Amino acid sequence: MRNKMLIYIVWVFVLALGVQSCNNDPMPNAPKEQRPISFDNIATRADLTDLQANGFGVWAVVDNDLVVDLVLMNNQKVEYKEYNNTLGWHYDPVQYWIDNSTFTFLATYPYDDSGTYFSYNTENKAVELKVSETPSQIDFLVATNETDTSEDYNPIVNLQFEHVLTSVGMNIWRDGAKHQNDQMRIRKVTLSNIRKAGTYSSTTDMWAPTNEKLAMVYENNTLADSDNIGGASKKDDSYVFGGVASVPFNELMLLPQTIDASNNIALKIEYELKRQNAADWEAAELETVLPATTWDPGKKYTYNVVLSQVTDITVYYIQTKVDPWGTPQVGGTVIIK
Repeated sequence: MRNKMLIYIVWVFVLALGVQSCNNDPMPNAPKEQRPISFDNIATRADLTDLQANGFGVWAVVDNDLVVDLVLMNNQKVEYKEYNNTLGWHYDPVQYWIDNSTFTFLATYPYDDSGTYFSYNTENKAVELKVSETPSQIDFLVATNETDTSEDYNPIVNLQFEHVLTSVGMNIWRDGAKHQNDQMRIRKVTLSNIRKAGTYSSTTDMWAPTNEKLAMVYENNTLADSDNIGGASKKDDSYVFGGVASVPFNELMLLPQTIDASNNIALKIEYELKRQNAADWEAAELETVLPATTWDPGKKYTYNVVLSQVTDITVYYIQTKVDPWGTPQVGGTVIIK
């Protein structure tokens, strides 16, 4: 079997935080050869306080010659709490590695007690995620074909998760050249025609999307008269940014998909402009489509949008790597013992 890792999760530009823990204690009188599955050195883009407050959910499916399609963990909540006078990541009941077996793990952050996403296809031995409404703030991670091959008691197993969703963010700026002395503030931003439903299979490592569409809407009804988003000025073939942008979307966890002429994603921005020395704000709106590209799983796409009443809307994006749970920037590991 291929030894592969798959993962994916929610949130804010890559923030890696180490979380130290102690092992879950084995069950009383457990044979020495039984090794508990235990979480340690977890790192995630999630804020440390939020991670500890919410915990995360884990599914584990086991397959071997004797035990087939055993769901060992079913949305098991892993929590940061005190256990046997030790503060760390714990869950109950403790589960164990099984010799000569293959494990497929699925993790979600933050923990969702509905557990409606997971299913197991016994026909093709696939862990499946069925998403009918892309959850914008839930991150899915998968690790497939994992085994415990160490002969030592309680070894460290480098279980690697990877993201299977795409993270999308957006910053909006005013045209710093044409509106250098003007004020601009964002009222409403709508992204339309996003594919929202599909099924992910661990055996193919692919999504099978449906044609259902989703609209993501940001609206701000608490604007102040002094509001003014930052300016972007073009220099050669790039932009120089100043001030603070409006950030309608950040770390949206969306279904991987291709954006092209047959499947375009529409962008509509409703905003207000206050020209230099003017007494009142003018209402305005601009519409366009996102540039053709493919949203790959496990990557973050940050779109920068420049607005002007003089020229058409300008949209470009900066693609950045989304780090997994684990060592930041270099591939990462969730250590399981």
